[in-house]
Amino acid sequence: MTFCGKKGLVLGSGTSGRGAMLALKKLGAEAIQADTEYLPEEITGCDFAVVSPGIRHDHPVYKYARVHDMPVYGEIGLGAMLNKAPVIGVTGTNGKTTTVSMLGSIYEAAGVRADVCGNIGRSFAEAACEGGCDRVILELSSFQLLQAAPLKVHIACITNLSADHLDYHGNMLEYRHAKLKIADGQTPEDFLIVPEKLNLVGMRGSPTLLVFGRDCYEKEGRLYVMGAPFMRADELKAGGRHNVQNALNAALAAFADGIPPAAIRDGLMSFVPGDYRISPAGVYNGCAFYNDSKGTNIGATLAAARCMTGSTALIAGGSDKGYDYDELFRGLPGNVTAVFVTGGNSAGILESAARMGYAGAVACDSLGDAVRRAASGGFDSVLFSPASASFDRYANYEERGRAFESEVKKLFGSTS
Repeated sequence: MTFCGKKGLVLGSGTSGRGAMLALKKLGAEAIQADTEYLPEEITGCDFAVVSPGIRHDHPVYKYARVHDMPVYGEIGLGAMLNKAPVIGVTGTNGKTTTVSMLGSIYEAAGVRADVCGNIGRSFAEAACEGGCDRVILELSSFQLLQAAPLKVHIACITNLSADHLDYHGNMLEYRHAKLKIADGQTPEDFLIVPEKLNLVGMRGSPTLLVFGRDCYEKEGRLYVMGAPFMRADELKAGGRHNVQNALNAALAAFADGIPPAAIRDGLMSFVPGDYRISPAGVYNGCAFYNDSKGTNIGATLAAARCMTGSTALIAGGSDKGYDYDELFRGLPGNVTAVFVTGGNSAGILESAARMGYAGAVACDSLGDAVRRAASGGFDSVLFSPASASFDRYANYEERGRAFESEVKKLFGSTS
């Protein structure tokens, strides 16, 4: 579609919506913006619509588009129309934000101008409007991938896949299909990094496959890419087994792009994890509190729990994502002896605990109640990793993380 002289509606006023408005202006289109769950009257006379990733597939805009034969785009797709730099794209259930951030650190160490954007930081469309970078490092959610055409990713990585966002996608098959769209349009000159045994049925591209565990791996404390060691695992500032996997994925992607192993090592050595990812939140009466508000699904919470030492209490719960929590209680390490549950999906979590025979699950009235109960339990550590989205009480995981830290501070008699 030629946008010049056309009129469009942008649904969503967040980061993606703002980026879409900038892109449409550069493409020569007239656009109006709305942030509503209903179809605004302004849609009449529009030639197209742009939807933000948070707009559900049952939003009235999709029915209107079908009836009126009106194209619907995503902000990622608009960015693709303007972008000139090769794209390194990362998706997956867990680890994508950290992997993308590690890649940003690697490219900085290599002296390559790279724009880190997408589901992290600013929008891809905004970055594409500015241009001027040698590479785009793009974090892609399943929502964004559904509306990503005509994006083509030169080096793609699927970190892992486990049940997530089933309230949106309906089932694991549709969720997996959404993730596989990262390979759409790839040719044998492009690369796709995947976990071992990932089901690729339905993939529409034909990339060169690179496999985690075969082409990058850890052996005897050293990290290898394409059969050659490039650093020791204990040189990573980002601790935990999950961050070793993230570092290997980032290293393999950078290596496929021609980044020298020395720069990969330097970038990974200098990388420090972001906030709310198993971040220390204070020590109270000998008990260490950790903030993993970014743990928005079961896989992320289990990865965080496996990083804990000594007797540990987990604080979990939030908004529902459409799955049960049997896997959580099946996979918790033995040192997690209590789970304090709060949030909109509390009943479902407690039902799973009972079904799996986990006796240490406790219902709490609020996040503050959970923090106080955990603090008085005599544990060595308390891990806040909700295994749930934040939208029952908070705008995002960052706001939720700040709320947790505020509750921990109250233990010390301070609300500052």
